[in-house]
Amino acid sequence: MEPMTAPQAAPGDNAHAAPTTAPQTWAERARAELQRAGYRRGGAREQLIDLLARERCALTIQEMAARLQDAYRRGANPRPVGIASVYRGIELLAELALVARVDVGDGIARYERASVENSDQDRDHHHHHHFICDRCGLLMPFDDQALEQAIVALEDRVGFSVSGHEVLLHGACSDCRDARR
Repeated sequence: MEPMTAPQAAPGDNAHAAPTTAPQTWAERARAELQRAGYRRGGAREQLIDLLARERCALTIQEMAARLQDAYRRGANPRPVGIASVYRGIELLAELALVARVDVGDGIARYERASVENSDQDRDHHHHHHFICDRCGLLMPFDDQALEQAIVALEDRVGFSVSGHEVLLHGACSDCRDARR
């Protein structure tokens, strides 16, 4: 049996081109960025990354800490994570542009995975917008392809290159709207 050899580059091919990599999930990208920045894996940070990877929408620091504590009590996490560790973890992930702060106007910071606009490098890409209930505070994510197309059309019409956008719609959720009737 002959040993396998790498295929030879054809004349004119760029033999020094960067190898293509498989698309990454947000968690894989976060871990790779942390390693690239010189950070070792830590239990609290790993649990925080896993939590954020599962979430569809923004959470407060307190909500993150409570969910991590609940997971520990249920035996899903190997060790407890304190709120100070959540603060430090979010601060670091924000410095590396891996989480985005969502401000809904109530003075409470919320964070979610940072999406990479128009990226094929993130299998769990989750660019979305938010509804906020002004009565109960419910934060609800939504996707709308027609809205995305309208933003691109606006960009073309006014000659402005949009690098990112957030849409936050205020109103009343169905429960609060129905309670008023």
